[in-house]
Amino acid sequence: MNSILIGIIEDNLDYLNSLLEVLKPKESVSISTWNSAEDFYSNPPKEELQLLILDIGLPGESGIDVLKKYHTIDSRKSLVISSLQTDDVIFSAIKYGASGYIWKSELDSLWETIQTIVEGGSVISPSIATKVLLAFRKPELNPKPTFPPKNQTGLEILSPRERQILELIIEGDSPQQIAQLFGTTIGTVRQQIKTIYKKLQVNTRVQMLKKARLFGIF
Repeated sequence: MNSILIGIIEDNLDYLNSLLEVLKPKESVSISTWNSAEDFYSNPPKEELQLLILDIGLPGESGIDVLKKYHTIDSRKSLVISSLQTDDVIFSAIKYGASGYIWKSELDSLWETIQTIVEGGSVISPSIATKVLLAFRKPELNPKPTFPPKNQTGLEILSPRERQILELIIEGDSPQQIAQLFGTTIGTVRQQIKTIYKKLQVNTRVQMLKKARLFGIF
């Protein structure tokens, strides 16, 4: 199996070591680390990363600044692991391309989170997903749009099971939790999530939420 190339930008050495303790036992992982955005720019990875993990509160340029520059290439994937909880930081990270945003305390599920993102999914901590939902539900900021015409390309109707999975994703459930609920495998759930993304013609969780609301799915 080819190694998953992962880069980590983290200035807290103790926390960086905690990340490495989780990831180094995985034989399928190759890791490069940097302690600042400036270090990342001056010593870029020799090969294209499959996932960039970074904190927001970095010395010098912030993680948001890194995301703005890093995601000028659409195929790149990133995961924010941070303790910052302000709405503006969270939404900026998602806006500028992060495929996931989790808290620093959530290392137990880190490997599963990485696999999900590398395979094309997105992961957001439940409390962050709640913030996103509340923002979408503010009528003065987000009036409900007109349901699009059925003949518009890519508007396939989701199956009942796909709708259930979508609702669980919106609530913050992980693929593992969904698999346990339905008595199926994580691989099956991940494939179903990919199908949902394809039907809704999206690449990120935030795009999925917008499209689901646009289509009247929730």
